[in-house]
Amino acid sequence: MDRKKAEALKRAIKMEEEGKKFYLQSAGKAKSQLAKQLFQQLAREEDNHARKIEEIYEQLQTEGSLGEWVTGVNEPSRLAKVFSGSLVKKAGAQATEIKALQFALGMEEKSIKLYEGLAQKTRVLPEKRFYLGLSLEERGHYLKLMDSIEFLTDPEAWYRMKGGANVDGG
Repeated sequence: MDRKKAEALKRAIKMEEEGKKFYLQSAGKAKSQLAKQLFQQLAREEDNHARKIEEIYEQLQTEGSLGEWVTGVNEPSRLAKVFSGSLVKKAGAQATEIKALQFALGMEEKSIKLYEGLAQKTRVLPEKRFYLGLSLEERGHYLKLMDSIEFLTDPEAWYRMKGGANVDGG
C-alpha cells in the first residue's frame, strides 16, 4: 500500500475515534433523552467505522488490495428509533446540546469529504465501494443530526412533517 493511502486511512481512523469520543462526551452532558440517545448511537457507529477501517488498513498492508467487496460497515442504522413519538413531549433541548449537534454536523461533513476524496483517488473498485459506503453512512449521520436539531428546536413542527400527521386536514 502506498504511503499516501496509508496516511489517509490512519487519518480516517483518528477522525472516527475523535468522533466517538466527542459523541460519548456529549451524551454524558445531554439533558434531553433524544440528544443522549442520538449521541450514544453515533458513538457506536463511529466505533464500528474505526474497526472496519482498521481491518481494511491491515488487509491492504498485508495483501495489497481488497479481495472482496465491502458492502456495509454498520448493521442497519438504529438512529431512526431515536425519534419516537413519546420523546416529543420530552424534547426540551438546552442551547449547549444544539451547539454540540451543530458542531457534530461539521465533523460529519469532514468525514464525508475525506471518504469521497479517497473514493475519487482510487481506481480499485472494491476500495472505491468501501469509501463511498463510509461516505454514505456519514451522510446519514449528518441528516439525522439535522433532524435532531429541527426536532429539539421545534418538536411539534418536526413531528407534523416527519411523523406522518396530516397538515392538510385530510
